[in-house]
Amino acid sequence: MDRYYIAIDGGGTKTDAVLFNANGLLVNRVIGAGTNPNGMDFTRVTEHFRSLFSRLLSSSKPERIAGCFAGLSGSDHPALVQRLADCLRAACPVRIEHLSVGSDAMNALWSGTDGGPGLVIIAGTGSIVFGVPESGESFRIGGWGYLFGDEGSGYAIGRETIRRVLMAYDGREKETELTKALTDYFHVQAIADIVPVVYRSTKDVIAGLVPIVAGKADQGDWLAGEILNDAAEQLISLIRSGIVRFFQEPETVLVGGVWKCHAIRRTVCSRLTQPFIFPEFPPVYGSMAKCVNEWEHRKTQLLDQLKLQLKTYNPA
Repeated sequence: MDRYYIAIDGGGTKTDAVLFNANGLLVNRVIGAGTNPNGMDFTRVTEHFRSLFSRLLSSSKPERIAGCFAGLSGSDHPALVQRLADCLRAACPVRIEHLSVGSDAMNALWSGTDGGPGLVIIAGTGSIVFGVPESGESFRIGGWGYLFGDEGSGYAIGRETIRRVLMAYDGREKETELTKALTDYFHVQAIADIVPVVYRSTKDVIAGLVPIVAGKADQGDWLAGEILNDAAEQLISLIRSGIVRFFQEPETVLVGGVWKCHAIRRTVCSRLTQPFIFPEFPPVYGSMAKCVNEWEHRKTQLLDQLKLQLKTYNPA
């Protein structure tokens, strides 16, 4: 009988799930609603998982699932981990023999290390450092949210851009092309009019300024360059704070939209000597690698087969 596995990467806005077997066949992949318990009650989380499993197992429904790893945002407390595990078991229509729940940061790390130990620096809307040394005892640095942390994140870059442009409006900074860029982005006539718009905006809208700032920096805008350089310095500090937790230089994975900014990548890579991994595969692959390493004895050939299929498999 084939052994089937389910890999899950769950966040606040979407949940990515893959069904595969020990023979290297990627059976199905689906994208469902978010499953972060910090944004909804557990009854709703269970319903979202139930809908996800219904779609995932629609074409092939094995008698049992040999193992499932779910890397989920909002699962950084033991009590939450247990409740999320209960949600998964209640939602799945077939028995799960082995179930493990961890942080979605684990998926991000393992998507670059094939499930091995290392360090990941996630810089998207927010930022966080997550590490798994050889001892297996994981740690996190940062990720304290937009009010107190998220240094070097997309939100932090967007917030600083707005702050500096408003200073230029006051005459406390020299005005640059970022002023016009922000009025266009927020669809206002004058820069002072962005304040009520900004306070109504979600964090991802503020973080959406990063490509604009990066473009202006590439064109020589001094303020845009300074903002990105400051963000790079903050990310360098986060990386160094993670590296010192290891006895030897770890594999270091960089994940998130901020790393698409060439100016930030260039600064970070020039200041730090170790090689960086930019994963080719989505975070759910990290969950797949965990399943293979945990319950299939680290079969490299199996992972290679799954990688080839994941490159071309479009989720439903």
